[in-house]
Amino acid sequence: MLTLRQIEVFRAVLQAGSMMGAARRLGIAQPTVTRVIRRMEDVIGVPLFDRAAGRLTPTAEARRVLEEVDRAFEGLSAALQRASRAARPEEGHLQLGVSPSLGRVLVPRALAGLVAAHPGLSLRLDVLSVSQVVAYLRDGPGEAAVTLYPLLEAGIHSQHVGQGAMVALVPRGWDLASRPALRPRDLEGRALAMFEGYSVHGQALSAWLALDGASPGRRHQVRFAESAAALAEAGLAIALVDAFSAMAVDERRVAILPALGAGRFNVYLHRVLDRVQGRFLPPFATLLSQAIAERSAGLPMP
Repeated sequence: MLTLRQIEVFRAVLQAGSMMGAARRLGIAQPTVTRVIRRMEDVIGVPLFDRAAGRLTPTAEARRVLEEVDRAFEGLSAALQRASRAARPEEGHLQLGVSPSLGRVLVPRALAGLVAAHPGLSLRLDVLSVSQVVAYLRDGPGEAAVTLYPLLEAGIHSQHVGQGAMVALVPRGWDLASRPALRPRDLEGRALAMFEGYSVHGQALSAWLALDGASPGRRHQVRFAESAAALAEAGLAIALVDAFSAMAVDERRVAILPALGAGRFNVYLHRVLDRVQGRFLPPFATLLSQAIAERSAGLPMP
């Protein structure tokens, strides 16, 4: 196996064209360069240079070795540059996973505040389904994830960073759009966007409808809150979603109304406990909590 020092000497010889030139470049004695090259040839098992008439000519094997060495050095140099940038106070990288409901407006808004404070920061934001979150954290691609549900997994810490209301999205032009708020019984016989019963949104919607024993009319099945909002914007159904999903809707097409008596959606920031916490995560958590509080303060009151 070759060492980094051997590779450094080998590249210097190729660049200088002689043992003496390589020694001058590296600030070492020529016999040291000669010994290193001979040791490399012993390890590889083939000559790296033709030595004739006092000249060094790289062999075909040497050129192949150089190609591999250059690729390795480029990768190492890039890794060192990334590490150097991450160590500078003004630069760095943050990779986050996020639930679809939170990834459209809320989390980007918090990240905007973080980048404003750290202009050299680069981001990666990954939208994740429920089934992807644990592997995303444990396998290491992301530093943290933000969802509407806690993770009851060993080694993962779920920090509660705030909560938001459930709101009704009512198509403009429907009679209910002029109401100050909606009760479950107002949806009796109405077209409604429905979620899978096991989902966070599905459980919240079912619990709310059960307060009055309300039975909607036509039911349109969706998986994500964004799809429910799109149905409301298209005038097809009323949608009951979290207030953070509602931040992205076109209010020219839908009215956002409080859902009286509905439960609240909790927002969690997750990270792996046995991994060193990056320096950008605490300020991001603070900015996220602030964005949640600002959203709650801006909602219409019943």
